[in-house]
Amino acid sequence: MGEEVLEGLKGVALFDSDVRGYEEIHNVWYDPAVISVKEMERALKDAATYLGTEK
Repeated sequence: MGEEVLEGLKGVALFDSDVRGYEEIHNVWYDPAVISVKEMERALKDAATYLGTEK
């Protein structure tokens, strides 16, 4: 579900998804000059798919 959210964001270059247990894990490659981590988190929260960010 989070994949569809990230897919449409300007500045997101590449990502992959994996499911571990009941969690969907995303690795995201993005252009920080175009989009911030906070903006991606906000989009995922708005879609009710956000559980946390690991850096």
